[in-house]
Amino acid sequence: MKASRLMVNEDIPEEVICCNIIPRLPFKLVTSLKTMSKYYHTQLTGNTKFASIQATLCPSCPALIHIGRSNEESSRYCLDVISSTPNIVGVPSSGLDFLGCPIDKGCFHLLASSNGLLCVCYTSLHIGPLTPPSIVFIANPATQQAQPIPGAPQHLVKKGVVGLVFDPLDVPIAKQKFMIVQAQPFASSNDTLTKFCFVTFSSDTGRWVMSDTFDNKNIKQLRPSKVVYASGVIYWDIHEDLLWFDVTRGVMGSTKMPWKVQQFNFVGWECHTIDVSNNGMLMCTTIDKNGLAMHQLVTIGDHYWELKHQKGWKDIVEMSGEAFQFCHSMKLRNGWQAKFCERWVVQPLGLESGRWIYLGVQPKWMIASKILCYDIATGKVHNIGKELGNPWGVYRVFGYRNSMAALPPINVPILQDGICNGKSRGCICANEDNK
Repeated sequence: MKASRLMVNEDIPEEVICCNIIPRLPFKLVTSLKTMSKYYHTQLTGNTKFASIQATLCPSCPALIHIGRSNEESSRYCLDVISSTPNIVGVPSSGLDFLGCPIDKGCFHLLASSNGLLCVCYTSLHIGPLTPPSIVFIANPATQQAQPIPGAPQHLVKKGVVGLVFDPLDVPIAKQKFMIVQAQPFASSNDTLTKFCFVTFSSDTGRWVMSDTFDNKNIKQLRPSKVVYASGVIYWDIHEDLLWFDVTRGVMGSTKMPWKVQQFNFVGWECHTIDVSNNGMLMCTTIDKNGLAMHQLVTIGDHYWELKHQKGWKDIVEMSGEAFQFCHSMKLRNGWQAKFCERWVVQPLGLESGRWIYLGVQPKWMIASKILCYDIATGKVHNIGKELGNPWGVYRVFGYRNSMAALPPINVPILQDGICNGKSRGCICANEDNK
């Protein structure tokens, strides 16, 4: 229609249409409505209230997202959205050109995801004295918006994971904010303990701060593999331990992973991942030689794990034999289901909506891996028809939900000392160990 405004039933107030009906539509349908009229294009792209409502009312169709190369021979990185409802969840373009970086001259890593916003690191492939520092972006692939985070290369430990805090609010865009948080270990006087401090950046202040919150923990492996955010708390997966930090109260703590609590020490339990369910609960999916299990972290009172689901490989394979057709070499052997994890590398990639577990299944003598989707409700597995490179190269797969929320502006500090805050134990960039 060529009308300047969409022709609708006049009995329905525009407030109801823009703030109650349209935000409940699937994301891809909402984005197509932008082309129908100038009026609704403005409402859908420049209305902070609509963006915050859409982020909460949009159908509960979260997905998984990661950044990888389009194929083994290509040097171009792209976004890949893995979803059980691909027709609903998606991004306008899988390309990363909207970041404004030389796509063919660097590599990209997805560091974090929170309520539609992504934290992406770009590193130039040029090696030499004039090598530019890495750039850390805050980006929204749904709106194709991105902006660099000032001071990130100087304040974040290289190759470290970070947490991203973002909660869409129905407030003016100037009052919205996001936070970047990184847990950094330091040597302790006790050889068996590690002191953790938290380096934070907040967009509303534009400053980097090392928090006063720290604690000594008996944690063996110091490099986290994944960070997720849920209900005001950031969780770090540190292999056998789970480190958490409440950004609102400034309280931290840790707990052992489920297999350590149950004293299962065999190697198979080392394949695991943490994710957030659609009700905001932290979940841990584990893989062993017998099957898979999913635990939920209960935070009422003392933190403890509650088993929510468990299934053996024998039952899974017998129920979904078609999904495992690529395992034809195993069918000639007796009891091959019991040896499934001995012949194949099985890595849990992530959890969608608290129901679908995506698995990267790779022969130990090959590179490409199949992606399987396990339905907790039915116990069935289906092959989604996608392949990835080495699953160990794409372990940073995060939960993702389309959101049209605008990027909170990054305020420029007006103080003379710039983006570093020296009041709270000094600035992290002054620590020689982390330069």
